[in-house]
Amino acid sequence: MGLPQVYPINAPMPLPKPRSVFPTALLWLVAGLLRTEAAPDAGLAMRLIKGSCLSCHSEEKRKGGLALTSREALLRGGDSGAAVVEGKPEASLLVQSLAAAADPHMPPKKQLSGAQIKVFEDWVRHGAPWDAAALAGGTSPSRPVAPGLLAEAYRPVLALALSPDGTRLAVGCRNEVLLYEVGAAALKLLARAQAQLDPVQSLAWLPDGKHLLSGAFRRVILWNAATLTPERESTFGLTDRITALQALPGGAEVLLADGQVAENGVVRVLEVASGQVLRSWQAHNDTIFAMALSPDGKLLATAGGDKLVKLWDLPAGTEAARLEAHATQVLGLSFHPDGSQLVTAGADRSLKVWDVKTRENTIALASGPSAFNAVAWSPVGPAVLAVTDGGALLRYTDLKVHSGAQSSDTGSEREWGHAEAPLFCLSATGSGGRVFAGSSAGRLMGWDQEGKLLDNLDVLAAPAAPPAP
Repeated sequence: MGLPQVYPINAPMPLPKPRSVFPTALLWLVAGLLRTEAAPDAGLAMRLIKGSCLSCHSEEKRKGGLALTSREALLRGGDSGAAVVEGKPEASLLVQSLAAAADPHMPPKKQLSGAQIKVFEDWVRHGAPWDAAALAGGTSPSRPVAPGLLAEAYRPVLALALSPDGTRLAVGCRNEVLLYEVGAAALKLLARAQAQLDPVQSLAWLPDGKHLLSGAFRRVILWNAATLTPERESTFGLTDRITALQALPGGAEVLLADGQVAENGVVRVLEVASGQVLRSWQAHNDTIFAMALSPDGKLLATAGGDKLVKLWDLPAGTEAARLEAHATQVLGLSFHPDGSQLVTAGADRSLKVWDVKTRENTIALASGPSAFNAVAWSPVGPAVLAVTDGGALLRYTDLKVHSGAQSSDTGSEREWGHAEAPLFCLSATGSGGRVFAGSSAGRLMGWDQEGKLLDNLDVLAAPAAPPAP
């Protein structure tokens, strides 16, 4: 693939016609399905074994006498005999135990999806090849993937990022990056560029405000923010969609959320100067949907599809805490500007505020009719802002810590704005004077601090800014 094509703001460009909305809160997950998979690789099966089986079938536990730590142990089996019959998934106990009605059932407290079960079936059918590096969490060869064209109806705004000084807003819509000037009134389009064939999943500015990063499928691009032209692409060592990006203080390194969708979530540290991955660790047993860095840069929070929020001590490189945050996927999180609190948003239609020091859930804000897709703190109030699958932008003020049993009077809710489609992402200026949200219909909306709608743009159809005099 060559360098991304850049469209000058004063040049005509073919634009798509308005398209129908794709109604799902996790729309961006569909991007990984819009591809043609080649033959299954051992690494994919290894990651499933690590995430779903080793907690019971390690060398230490050996439940039922079975360890799944080597191919020899797999074929040797346990108390019930061999776990796998090479080439015959229908005769393999490991595959049989994955069925919903199986007794015994594996994993005991989780039902794998049909696609995950098929991975095991295909793996056994191909002789159950082993990949020790993937099982150990190291880098294994990524499964071959043939890029495919995005569906015509797929045009959501999946990522927003405000520059450090709050004067520019970067937007990821479909496979484009757009840059807007943020003024007192409406947004002004500065430039737009095609990033790659795949949807832009994540965006982050470097602290100097001169560079922007975008994340997509197995690709991170470093952009010159002044011209919106690419300076470097990083692809080596990336396994799937880069669902979140977070620049570290100083701007020399960037954190990436990677990993196999619905199987594991991996945090990688990318060196900006070289574009190389310096180190990685598995943070979750499912997709990482969001990351947030504490104001002092020492604590990283990650939100997972495994229902957990984890806090990482970055200087020590260790897990500091895990919060059993929600009943389903955790889709968003944000630190309070002073770092004392963390708010989390879940697909279980609830928002929770946590005391960072004690790790306790001190405020429960909502349990509404729609999943919360993103959340942010606003210094005005202070307030919690959140967007939902129902298209609402909600603002919570008068936050009160509950005592003892759950209290319903822990904050005042106000609908700040509304869209006709699910809202996926959210960003607020450091002063709290402007709030922006992106929708599944490809619209970018902006409000002032009084809740007045200032922007409602069809991103891909918006006219380019007039040429400079």
